[in-house]
Amino acid sequence: MTYLGAHTFGFIWDASAQAATERLIEAGFHHIEYLATAPHLDAWRTDRATLAALRRTVEAGGGSVVTVDMPSSESNLASPNPEVVDFAVSAHLKLLDLASELGAPWFTVNSGRRHGLLPPPDGRLLHVYRGALERLVRAAEPRGVRVMLENIPGMLLAESPAAKAFLDANDYGMVDVLFDVTNAAAAGEAPADGIRLLGDRIKLVHLSDAPAGQWRHDPIGTGAIDFAAIRAALREIGYAGGVMIEAISADTLADLIASRDRLHGMGWRFGAG
Repeated sequence: MTYLGAHTFGFIWDASAQAATERLIEAGFHHIEYLATAPHLDAWRTDRATLAALRRTVEAGGGSVVTVDMPSSESNLASPNPEVVDFAVSAHLKLLDLASELGAPWFTVNSGRRHGLLPPPDGRLLHVYRGALERLVRAAEPRGVRVMLENIPGMLLAESPAAKAFLDANDYGMVDVLFDVTNAAAAGEAPADGIRLLGDRIKLVHLSDAPAGQWRHDPIGTGAIDFAAIRAALREIGYAGGVMIEAISADTLADLIASRDRLHGMGWRFGAG
């Protein structure tokens, strides 16, 4: 692994992106992933001067902005309603704007929601999603920002076999995979198996912990996630990308630091990135 960073998810209600960045850098987290949601980082209302100041803070700390994402509950790139898809695409284009201004190499997308009670019995939602993703790829390519597809429970491509089949059948060239280990476990797969299956498509990894059978992003070492198996799988695929800790708790910064310490205690080692 080349670097270890942190996600700002746990700060979204009580700290601005600027304040969270300053706290993370002081704690030794120099590579940062932002959750774009108000009031933390408003994708619609944050001006370019504020983004420029945020980028300067990160770069002055010797780090980088890795990617920007938004809550998966706020949009649906696979809705059967075209107006909903248009909004979802426009919202993700706001993420693209943020990523470009912050110097991030990626912006993150989800794979579209399906209804949990009665999803359509055919591939129509995947067809809708394919069209929406193509629109985002076309917009991102001339700006030099790549698309990061995250595995999220309840989405069309939540499981690694589905994501691999989709990406194998649609050669976008600009789409990489963000693999979240607790998301994978919540979707019903062993994270290490998903890592092996997706292989070199994975360019970023999220680490957190969760009790068996629950979807959570708890501090590392407090749940049932097998980090030794995950580390072994990443070694098997020759993974050389970044790892982001995404701990969501009442004391996010302390738990990010504790999670980092526990990873080191488990033998995980990172470069400067």
